Amino acid sequence: MPKKPRQPARTHVKASHEVIADALLKAGGSGPESTQQQAHRAVAKKIGISTSMLYKWRQPPSAGSGSPNPLDRTVSLIEATQDPRIAEWVAQKAGGSFSPEESTNSTTALDKAANTLTKEFALFIAEVASAAEDHHISTDETQSIRSKWNGLRQKTEVFVKACEKGQYMSSPGN
Repeated sequence: MPKKPRQPARTHVKASHEVIADALLKAGGSGPESTQQQAHRAVAKKIGISTSMLYKWRQPPSAGSGSPNPLDRTVSLIEATQDPRIAEWVAQKAGGSFSPEESTNSTTALDKAANTLTKEFALFIAEVASAAEDHHISTDETQSIRSKWNGLRQKTEVFVKACEKGQYMSSPGN
């Protein structure tokens, strides 16, 4: 079997002003510049700021806009409070969930890590199937499923991040 090509170690995380610029472009659609300007005015009005402030948020801090954008402020708040519930709340408002990074055990072999994760998925699926067996999932069963899913999602994220960091790469000559 041929070797898989080496993948990049990690995807690039955009700067906050780039994320805001992308979101505003998406809000404006693929229409002409006038449509984008209308969308920017509508966004600014909806969140209660001036359009010029919105444009300042699109600029890198080095451009000297003088006003940190809300993403940078949120990061500062999380760092100052050391409370991940802020990120959890933002993720929930966006329709998702937050999975903090955990340290990974770089000495764990790929086979063991993959097998462990697969077994945990199987146990989770078995619990869901058991809960649904009577065609009704109770509040207690729902809470148990949610708790186990959150744990499994976090363990999966740790596994994937270890893969991204190359922790399971074969040594030269293998």
